[in-house]
Amino acid sequence: MRAIDLFCLCLFPMFAVTASADDDKEYADDSFIRNNPEFEADGGSLTDTVDISKYPFVSISENFIRLNGTDWSMLADAFSRSEATPVRIVHIGDSHVQADMSTGYTRRLLQNRYGSAGRGLIVPLEIAGTNEPQDYSITSTSSFSSEKLLKYPWSSKMGFTGVSLTPMSSDFDFRISASEAFERMYIYYHGNSLNVSSVDYNGSPLVYAVDDQVGCIEVGLPFPCEEITVSLSSFGEVSVYGMELVSDMIGVVYHSIGINGATYMSYGRVEDFGRSIAMLEPRLIIVSLGTNEAFGRLDVGEFEAQIDRLVNDIRTNNPQAGLMLVTPAECQRRLRRRRGSSYAVNDRVATVRETINRYGREHGVAVYDWYEVAGGKGSSTQWIKAGLFSRDRIHYSRQGYELSGYMLYEAIVNSLNSDR
Repeated sequence: MRAIDLFCLCLFPMFAVTASADDDKEYADDSFIRNNPEFEADGGSLTDTVDISKYPFVSISENFIRLNGTDWSMLADAFSRSEATPVRIVHIGDSHVQADMSTGYTRRLLQNRYGSAGRGLIVPLEIAGTNEPQDYSITSTSSFSSEKLLKYPWSSKMGFTGVSLTPMSSDFDFRISASEAFERMYIYYHGNSLNVSSVDYNGSPLVYAVDDQVGCIEVGLPFPCEEITVSLSSFGEVSVYGMELVSDMIGVVYHSIGINGATYMSYGRVEDFGRSIAMLEPRLIIVSLGTNEAFGRLDVGEFEAQIDRLVNDIRTNNPQAGLMLVTPAECQRRLRRRRGSSYAVNDRVATVRETINRYGREHGVAVYDWYEVAGGKGSSTQWIKAGLFSRDRIHYSRQGYELSGYMLYEAIVNSLNSDR
């Protein structure tokens, strides 16, 4: 069992708002780009620092986590002992998290500081027909039926990762490659018995150890590997949700769970979501959601109920973990025009931000106000001028994701020594 974990959950919800100042505007349908984003890889390599002076609109003074009465002393103690016991982080959210560009940067910085205990959770997103992070690959020679979080109702049990793969045959395989070597792999699944038939490395069979747990199989490897092929067999119907790659080193494991278009409501529909997250034994859960809710008709009362439903599920099943909500930054949306395209600030994001902040204060949940840190009201125009947005003005450029990942890293580290 893993003694200390940090769970980070990032969500951007979609809901309905009562009449607001922008209700008289005719908006284009942005659902396709939010569910199928095109991330702009503009080249360049990741750096370990971001020159904040280039972005004077970013509020450094607001870059802290509002604890709202929660006690982070145990989390701070966990980080202080990361040289002896791994600290695990899980970050759950929407398309910003699925691409893992921002969360990947936060992961890198935390692991540079505290050490790396492995890549963490990986999800077969590409097999399910959607975009996958660039630092791992999951392929297969087998055929699967797939379910995704937003395709509700589901024909099979949905996994806590937002993806569910059901093999079309009782014998199937996965080829897994990662940029960081791993010595153990956990396979998360639901259904009848799942057995490991073989594990191959560079075409040669490996000697491996298997520990079959409830909803999870642990596969121990004889030496660190960056690529393996695992062959599996099942008796009866089985659904696979994802894998976890870890090493025997010490430091931080930073899990990320993200699905394009996800909301508080969509994660709240997943049966046993909080209990499944508990298998990762997190110490901190960060939820970054709200953007997608701001693109629907937002009912504030219903939105708050959706936050409460998910928060209660997570808290009940993860009493050892801290919880932090993240507000979405201001973005823009297309206006409907006969000729050409024009954009306007999506004012509902501010309403989402206010609701999340109020919920955190009233229910004792820590909040990271990314909306304010990113520059607050009117900041989307500054982000466009600085080249921090992608063309859709919802998702970020590489520099934008580096900036958001860096600021979250700074806020986490600084808040470990703060009582705000």
